[in-house]
Amino acid sequence: ARAYGVEDAVLASLAETFPGIDWEKQGAYFFQRVIQHGRRRAEEMRDVAQTVREAGLTPWSAAGTAERQAWVADLADGGLFGDRDTPRKDWRADADRILAACTSSSPRKRGSTNSGNPLDSRFRGNDKD
Repeated sequence: ARAYGVEDAVLASLAETFPGIDWEKQGAYFFQRVIQHGRRRAEEMRDVAQTVREAGLTPWSAAGTAERQAWVADLADGGLFGDRDTPRKDWRADADRILAACTSSSPRKRGSTNSGNPLDSRFRGNDKD
């Protein structure tokens, strides 16, 4: 939502759907949890993906979640967010840091299925690439 400048509309929709929740505060909390626990969550989701594979299904969602959680954990390990245990106050600043990391990633090679950039065309819903 931040990448497309629609975060205020998303927050308004959430507030309408789930009244009584401070979505600014909740957003900061959600970012904190991903930054702080991304590595563990990535491992857990890899285990889930393996279980789904063993059931004979392709673990698209679980594998994608593991990949994204690990990517944010890598950013946190690299110091992008400062001290990962410090409570987040401004989720927008963290979102901007993530967006900057996305735009600084090397461009995806044609035909590649994994650019490492969560904003590549596969994740934007643009399948023309």
